[in-house]
Amino acid sequence: MRKKKVRTRRIKVKRPNKIKRLIPLNEKILANDISKYPYVEIEWLDIEGDDGWNTLKVLREEKLPIAVSKGYLVSQKNGVTRIFRDYIKSKTKPVFEDIGSTVIIPTSVIISIKKITLY
Repeated sequence: MRKKKVRTRRIKVKRPNKIKRLIPLNEKILANDISKYPYVEIEWLDIEGDDGWNTLKVLREEKLPIAVSKGYLVSQKNGVTRIFRDYIKSKTKPVFEDIGSTVIIPTSVIISIKKITLY
């Protein structure tokens, strides 16, 4: 029996030109000094679902929501952007010990990322 050849077509997704999704970051110098971490604002496309009843027309017209996250940039590797929002200062040294409110975002859904100056 001969296998049928299946033809596939690539669908091109139009993206805005020159989306800035990465911020250069030298992770080796960061350590536990909060002043070395860039504070960033990230706009990204979120997933939305609806368990209710709709028409196909309504579904086709739906837009993805744009989420905004702010925090200290930890890394952007292997298609993943990682930030944290909170940290606990050390009682004895000028560094932080633990972090909280972490967020992991697929870099491919980022619309924009920009540094924000805090100091």
